[in-house]
Amino acid sequence: MLFTRNQFCLTAVLVVFSACLLDAAPITRVGRNQAEQVSSAKRREKAETKPLPENESSYYVTISGAGSVTVADDFGNSNTPRVGGARGNEIGSSIAPKVPNVSMDVVGKETVQIAMPSRHNYTLSFRSGVDPINITLIAGESDATPQRAVRYVDLMLPANAPAMFRFTSKGVEPLRYDRDADGIYESIALATVDVSGSEARDVTPPVLKFSARLEGDKKKITIKANDSGSGVKGIYYSLDNKRYQPYVRPLVLDVANKPQVSAFADDKVGNRSSISSPPN
Repeated sequence: MLFTRNQFCLTAVLVVFSACLLDAAPITRVGRNQAEQVSSAKRREKAETKPLPENESSYYVTISGAGSVTVADDFGNSNTPRVGGARGNEIGSSIAPKVPNVSMDVVGKETVQIAMPSRHNYTLSFRSGVDPINITLIAGESDATPQRAVRYVDLMLPANAPAMFRFTSKGVEPLRYDRDADGIYESIALATVDVSGSEARDVTPPVLKFSARLEGDKKKITIKANDSGSGVKGIYYSLDNKRYQPYVRPLVLDVANKPQVSAFADDKVGNRSSISSPPN
């Protein structure tokens, strides 16, 4: 069949119009408060969403010290830890049914690890407690070779405040939290470090070394730390395994008191060593 020029132009317009309809993204329904938060935040924080490298494939997140960590996608699926305490927001020892393509595992006391592909949209939410929160967010082809690393070290939020990350194919938005519990995530928590390239690939924490020497009825304890990557930022010690303070000089302690020293070290890109003690 032969087309006239007008028929051909009309047909081409219809084809283009149909393709646009097929490509249109579905609109999901959100609550009033969430809609207000998103609409105001997109304009205010658009510049803060960092683009991902072209070869990036996944996000890897480790959260310690937070309760009720949940991952949800744009299709109504959510992944919630089972409740492990009377308050209703402690992390339990098992995980509810998984969101497609997302892994979520409890790896320690109040510590959860999540892995999710960067090609989909996810919302990761949690509630703060009374203790500091530590978050490591790695973006890359694996958690061992990141292209970008974001860390929140000893983050203090208002008690029981809802907080969330929003992950998209274009980047990850800053950590937001709802300071006054009105359903609007109006506050932003600043990351301790946000690095890329060779700095991001430093995922090894410092190594501590203790030495002790008796001086009469005193014990002199020296603490050193080595870091082969970015270098040691600081060493912190405690005499009760609860309250830590910067280590600046050798500790001189009474032997009769049987001091219990514990310590850890941070490097310059937010990697933290495990807590350890000098040998007896």
